[in-house]
Amino acid sequence: MKMYKQLSELGDIVTGKTPSTANNELWGGTTPFITPTDIEGYDTYYQEITERTVSAYGASRQQKTLLPPNTVCVTCIGSTIGKPCITKSASITNQQINSIIPNKENDYRYIYYLIRESLPYFQLIGGGSGSGTPIISKNKFAKLKFPIEPNLKKQRKIASILSAYDSLIENNAKRIRLLEQMAENLYKEWFAYSKISELSTEVRLADILSYSRGLSYTSEEIECEDGNDLINLKNIQSYGGFRLDGTKKYNGKYKKEQVVKEGDLIMGVTDMTQDRRTVGYVALIPNVCRLSIISADLVKLESNIDNVYLYAMFRWGNVSRHISQFANGANVLHLKPQVLKNIKVTLPTKPLIVKYVSIVKPMFDTINKLNTANGSLMKQRDTLLPRLMSGKLEVKA
Repeated sequence: MKMYKQLSELGDIVTGKTPSTANNELWGGTTPFITPTDIEGYDTYYQEITERTVSAYGASRQQKTLLPPNTVCVTCIGSTIGKPCITKSASITNQQINSIIPNKENDYRYIYYLIRESLPYFQLIGGGSGSGTPIISKNKFAKLKFPIEPNLKKQRKIASILSAYDSLIENNAKRIRLLEQMAENLYKEWFAYSKISELSTEVRLADILSYSRGLSYTSEEIECEDGNDLINLKNIQSYGGFRLDGTKKYNGKYKKEQVVKEGDLIMGVTDMTQDRRTVGYVALIPNVCRLSIISADLVKLESNIDNVYLYAMFRWGNVSRHISQFANGANVLHLKPQVLKNIKVTLPTKPLIVKYVSIVKPMFDTINKLNTANGSLMKQRDTLLPRLMSGKLEVKA
């Protein structure tokens, strides 16, 4: 029988702290520094990739907030509130993350899935703070109660079933990153580092592409269990690439130019933070089985030039980074697509573009298959998750 316990009863609660950014000696080592924006997509299970790292000296200065491996970190502020990850090595987080260092009576993976299953609850609790930004303080976080399976062997059994899916997903994600790295290296070798300028032409983006705006929607139009797929800002990974887990359902009207299919190129024109991680950045639409439409946070880019090359040019040729600087806004950054008209890029000869695409496109086809496989694995895992955590699907110790 399950028992209600506070999170503080499952282990030690630690709130992160950002090392001084004015002291360079604290940064640039091997200790991951985890922020809420690092906890997204496939990396929510075993945290391996972070934007910044802390030096050995910096880590030694933060012994009270240094987290051991297998700590469960939970974002407790902003749009990503309630999203967990597990540290794979000793790590440090910022103050927007509360973490649970599990005690011997509880399995760290079980706690992770408990938090993951409770995401709506975290969002509800965080929204009740009375401020504009959702937030859960350390004190409130520690006192949150959940129904817990007290039997450690059963915890481990439940966690093993679910983690088998996440391990496959993460392995596929690693293959995807390797393939993208190969495509990036080839792009930079051919078009950034070599003397390709002699065979290139400077053009305005307006001369080679056009764009279609996405649709605006109401909350009623996305509060549905079934409908068309709505590709939105959450489908853009930080600094480019497509995220499967961001898609929403939409049952409203749309125009034909707002429909996207496999191979289409989309670009974010909004960023919910000031970090410029999504605005100006692009993604290729993967194989989608359902009718898919883009939201107003995105535009569809259309051109006679192959989208595989354009994706590489935007993402790895620093075009997206340049475009992102034209976005502005006090809280939410907005980019006017008209700025594309005057931005100039260097375009290689058509035969060279064709040759690059012929080499890279099979890589992207494999990425597409891996993303499709991960989508299926996610659905299976997410179907099992609530049944296992609630006890509706019984497991033997």
